[in-house]
Amino acid sequence: MDTAVQALPRSDRAGLLAVVLGVGMAFYLAIEPTQGWILLLLAGLAALGTDGVVRSHPASPFARPDDTAAFLFLPALLALGGGLFLEDVVGGYASIGAAVATVPAFAAVLYGEYLSVDARPPAYTAARLAVNIAAYIAAFAFFSVVYEFELGLLAAAFSVGVVSLLLSVEMLREVALAVRPTLVYAGAIALVLAQVTWALHFLPLEGFLAAAFLLLALYIATGVAQNYLLRQLDLATGAEFAAVAAVGLAIVVIAHSVS
Repeated sequence: MDTAVQALPRSDRAGLLAVVLGVGMAFYLAIEPTQGWILLLLAGLAALGTDGVVRSHPASPFARPDDTAAFLFLPALLALGGGLFLEDVVGGYASIGAAVATVPAFAAVLYGEYLSVDARPPAYTAARLAVNIAAYIAAFAFFSVVYEFELGLLAAAFSVGVVSLLLSVEMLREVALAVRPTLVYAGAIALVLAQVTWALHFLPLEGFLAAAFLLLALYIATGVAQNYLLRQLDLATGAEFAAVAAVGLAIVVIAHSVS
C-alpha cells in the first residue's frame, strides 16, 4: 500500500475510498457508449477497499482472508446497483450531479462498516442504522433494474434471490451468528423474495412499484428474522410489522391505481 495512504488516520481511509468511488461513478455515467467494465471495476474496488478499511479498525478481529466477507457485499452491490440505476434514470449534466451525490452515500456506508466492526462503542447503533438503510437503497436500485431490463421470469427471480441473499447476510451480521446459521436464514429470506418475484409476474405491477413491493417484502422478512434471532419477536413487534405491511401495500395499490 502507498505510504501516503498508510499515513492516513484509519477511519479517513473510508472517506478517501468514497471519493475514488464517486469519481469512478462519474466516469461510468459520463462516458458514452456505456462501459460496463468500469462499473465492474468499481464494484471490485469497493469490495477490496472495504476489506482494507474494516481490517484497519483498532478492534479488528479479522485474521483469515474470508473473515471480512460479510462486510464486502453491501459496498460492492451499492456500486453495481447504484450505477445501473443512475444510468437508467439520469442523463446529461444531471449524471455528474448524481455521481457527486454518491460520494457522501459511499462515505456513510464505508464509515458505517468501519464503526460496526466493534459493537461496544455508542456509535455502533448509528453505524448499523446507516448500513441497513444503505442495504435497502441498494436492494431497491437492483429490484428496479431487474424490471427495467425486462428480465425473464426465471432470471428475475434468480437475480432478486441472489441480491436478497447477499444483503441479508449483511443485515443479519449484527445478530452475531456463526457462518452456517447466517447463510441458512439469509437463504430462507432469499427464497421468499424469489417466490414473491415469481408471484409478481402474475400481478399488474411493474417498474418502480414492483421494486417497492419487493423492498417491502425484504424489509419485513429481514426484520422478522432479526427480531426472532434477537428474541425480540413478540405480539407487539409482530403487530408493528403487520401495520407496516398493510400501509406499504396500500401505498403500492393506490399508486398503481392512479398511474
